[in-house]
Amino acid sequence: MTTEDRVLAALRRQQPDRVPVFLYLNPYVDTPRTESDPSYAAVLEACKEYEDVVYDWGFPQGLFYTAAKIETEERRLEDGDIERTLHTPAGPLTAIERGNWRGGGQIKRYICGPQDLERALSVPYVPSRPDLRPFLAEKARLSGKAISQVTFSDPMCSADWIDEAALALMTVEERPLLKRFLDAMYLRVEDALQYCLEASLGPLYYFNGPEYALPPLMSPDDFEEFVVEYDRRLISRVHQRAGTFTIIHSHGRVSRFLERFAAIGTDGLNVLEPPPSGDVDLEDAKKRVGDQMCLIGNIQYDDLVRGDAAKVEKLVRESIRQGAPGGGFILSPCASPYEPKLTEQAAANLIRYLKAGRRWGEYHTER
Repeated sequence: MTTEDRVLAALRRQQPDRVPVFLYLNPYVDTPRTESDPSYAAVLEACKEYEDVVYDWGFPQGLFYTAAKIETEERRLEDGDIERTLHTPAGPLTAIERGNWRGGGQIKRYICGPQDLERALSVPYVPSRPDLRPFLAEKARLSGKAISQVTFSDPMCSADWIDEAALALMTVEERPLLKRFLDAMYLRVEDALQYCLEASLGPLYYFNGPEYALPPLMSPDDFEEFVVEYDRRLISRVHQRAGTFTIIHSHGRVSRFLERFAAIGTDGLNVLEPPPSGDVDLEDAKKRVGDQMCLIGNIQYDDLVRGDAAKVEKLVRESIRQGAPGGGFILSPCASPYEPKLTEQAAANLIRYLKAGRRWGEYHTER
């Protein structure tokens, strides 16, 4: 089986020749990474032999999924932080980024209250129409080596522009305004999605965002209104085109929401984090929804890169034992390798993970 055949079989809840193995590294695209940092070189080489490679392209979200030109300015503050300002038709939006905070991070988001959200909505919608020929050319080049995927932010993911505390308050005090924002984002995502479907991108379509609507930030009713209502329609739109499949990505404690994710109609769900960061027992998830969607997970990345060889072997074997029976399972860490430089231990463990996934993932192998 090719990688594409294997992954699509798993997404159909079928049993391929072996369990697909994801690592979210692409050895056919990421190779320039090794020119400045050789710590990934051996891992990328192992990916060619052992990983089911995904060629991923993210649709350019830009400013709220619009290609409208917005005047921006940037200034460095006295403490070294960087203030960025977007001049919308209804007034400025500002964010502050701290470059030396854990390697960089936004400490003030653009939207901190209802007035800011109104300003965001004042930005006109200009459909984004990126040139898709490079993606299609790369898809053809990697045929037989990788499966192609297009990644989108769902409407809830756009709420990442909103301060978390402000977002929680808006679900109670400004619900109609928040809903108007999400409705607008849905129409923009739907338009971008249709553009890609008509050009025969895919076959995978990957959606980020539901984790922003999980407790404790929001309630189960919020999840139903802000995620299920929108994502069900997006997934349905993808499935109208033959040969296309969907994966929804969500960190967090998703166990009590597994049936709701299945009701959205997605073909696959990742990352199914185990305790203590998450709450998913893979064996339990398999019993509850394994016949409705492919389960993708569920090894915590930190456990993977910091454990010893025996720990890596056990993590892989246990995940496959719980998730693989009957098909409909893809082995995956709960995060992609994100370090600028891998330690020797991390690199060795990632290679061990790939090899163990191949060793224990054969469906004729006793587990």
